[in-house]
Amino acid sequence: MADATSGGPRRQSLFTQIALRLTLLALVFALLDVAIVVPMYANDEQALAEDFIAQQAQRADRLLAGGPNPQEASAALAELAKPAGVSVWRVEVFDAGQRLVGKVGDLAGASKVPSAGMLDWTQRETTSQGTRIFGVQRFEGQAGPRWIAITAQARGNRLYWPVIGQELVEHVALPLIPLTLLLLLFNVQVVGRLLKPLSLAARQVDALDPSRMDARLSEPDASREVAALVGAVNRALDRLQQAMGLLKGFTADAAHELRTPLSVLRLRIEGLPDSPGKARLAQEVESMTRLVNQMLDLAQADALELTDAQDIDLAALAAQVVGQIAPQAFAAGHDVRLNDLGSARLRGHPDALARALRNLIENAIRHANPEGPIEVTVGPGARLSVRDHGSGLASEDIDRIFDRFWRKSRAAEGGAGLGLGIVRSLVEAHGGVVTAQNADGGGALFTCVFADSDLGATPARWPRDLTPFEGRSS
Repeated sequence: MADATSGGPRRQSLFTQIALRLTLLALVFALLDVAIVVPMYANDEQALAEDFIAQQAQRADRLLAGGPNPQEASAALAELAKPAGVSVWRVEVFDAGQRLVGKVGDLAGASKVPSAGMLDWTQRETTSQGTRIFGVQRFEGQAGPRWIAITAQARGNRLYWPVIGQELVEHVALPLIPLTLLLLLFNVQVVGRLLKPLSLAARQVDALDPSRMDARLSEPDASREVAALVGAVNRALDRLQQAMGLLKGFTADAAHELRTPLSVLRLRIEGLPDSPGKARLAQEVESMTRLVNQMLDLAQADALELTDAQDIDLAALAAQVVGQIAPQAFAAGHDVRLNDLGSARLRGHPDALARALRNLIENAIRHANPEGPIEVTVGPGARLSVRDHGSGLASEDIDRIFDRFWRKSRAAEGGAGLGLGIVRSLVEAHGGVVTAQNADGGGALFTCVFADSDLGATPARWPRDLTPFEGRSS
């Protein structure tokens, strides 16, 4: 059966494995105890005979509980069944006056009348009919002491089986079971405590965020082996962070170095005579330039830290970005509308947030219909949103549209699929969340929501229907 969390085969936890092995070990000890006790006890026939007499006498005494009179004793003893393995036997009960008050059995003859001071005793002998056992047990009843005499004759050792079973229960099972349970409980507690740092380390590993390469596992105050494992994982994370840093640095350096030759190439192309080939070449260089710029933006977004954050007026930031990108939108035949619904101030990097908003607007320019405007809304609160009036988003693409280098549907019309990935990195670096959905009335709506700020909200500067950046290029 596959594990739902890992996708691999289901495996028992280390805690379960140790507990099962401890249980198996306890069972092995119990079997060893039985293997030692049973042969030793079975070879002591005198002890077996004494225990047999005591066991049968106790059975008879329980039937005589309450001190029955002589008339009731025989009737009570009649309920006493012959033990398994016994061919013939006899049970006799004597009162304090050494008088026979009850008898049952099929063995002929009579036992020796016990004396008033006689203690418990057992005698066994071997005859041609088998083994004969005779014994007397003294009990205290309501009417005074009484003696129960047992005489049994049998072949073989089957009559001792109940005695051996009782011995195992009283001297093996009863003391061993609680000790085994206590041992298991103690070991389970100890193992659980020892494995707790491993469980904590596993939870911390699961909680690692790829965007936080500086996160490390906490050093446990545990055994040397656990501490060594956690230390090895942290050292592996150090090496991974270093490798990722080198990769990001290489990406940023490569993108930076490519900008100059692309600029020179663009100038050389502009000097060529007009032709269809020149237009296609200029378009390819423009696409390469955009890709290089996105790679540089992506490297900067991954390395963004808010240690030198500033107070940002989102409305002013949005107005600046819309003013800068308006000519590009007008050239593409789109109106741009900016609405302020009462934005909040927040702390962050103005250039990074401006880059994120610019990428959303450029994305809308590429996919919006000329008939509808591109709406940039600030607020209410720490919120930015960009809506176009294009064909909208396919439902199966919404969950993947922010993945880097993903190209389908909206990302298929040129570009490398990095723009929205850059937006998500920049927004998440500011503690925000960016979402995409289809807007009511058509088109796509991208919304960036940031954590609430304590800096207060800026009053709305423009009503919703006022479009200070609406217009078209001539």
